[in-house]
Amino acid sequence: MPKLRFPIFAVLWLSFLALPNYTGTCVRAQGLAGAKNLDRAILFQVGYGLFNSAADLNDRFGNGFAFDGGVSYLPANSNWAFGVHANFGFGSDVKEDILADLRTSDGFLIGNQREPADVKLRQRQLFVGPSVGYTFRIGGNQRAGINLRTSLGYFAHRIRIQDDPVQTVAAIFEENRAGYDRLTGGPAIYQFFGYQHLSENRRINFYVGADLLAGFTKPSRAFDVPTGAALPDDRRTDVALGIRAGLIIPIYLGEGREIFYK
Repeated sequence: MPKLRFPIFAVLWLSFLALPNYTGTCVRAQGLAGAKNLDRAILFQVGYGLFNSAADLNDRFGNGFAFDGGVSYLPANSNWAFGVHANFGFGSDVKEDILADLRTSDGFLIGNQREPADVKLRQRQLFVGPSVGYTFRIGGNQRAGINLRTSLGYFAHRIRIQDDPVQTVAAIFEENRAGYDRLTGGPAIYQFFGYQHLSENRRINFYVGADLLAGFTKPSRAFDVPTGAALPDDRRTDVALGIRAGLIIPIYLGEGREIFYK
């Protein structure tokens, strides 16, 4: 029996000496593991900004605000993105008074209670279309850098009549609105230039930059009540120039982690 003690003791001792080295290696591997963002992903984007009306759009509307959003697919280990983009603009600066013929000599609209009605005109515009984008890498993060995005789609805008909350104006009941709103639409192109960041730890994901929306439109209504006839079928160039910032919610479709050593 005494002869077996040394071999057993030696084996236990050698195992004990090897244990710290094994444990230390694991700790170092865990400490140097980095969360990477190079897997394929679905990106949900939502943003907000200002826009300045230009070209023919400036004859009808002033400046306003816009929400934008989209969904895109990001292939693995790639900076290309393919998806759908939408932009919804609104504002209160309407330069065409479509209700001028209904106003009194003092500029009021009279409601069904025979009092001046607080009716307001508002701008509404919408763009929707497929998009493609690319991010030019800046620094060590492959998916952070200058982002260029282009979308071809359809652009429409109209004048919205906002009713008085207390009384109504008979001439502009809901069923008559289509004859007043001057709905206009047509093909359009959307361009974005800015900075996009998809963090390696997936916690901070955003974009900020400038955009241009140019629509080649024409009137969509067959009859315009204020003029008593159809609007001229002339082609328009409606342009909106904006600045915006937004958040990105990425859903990675792989593990998205890579063990690496220094």
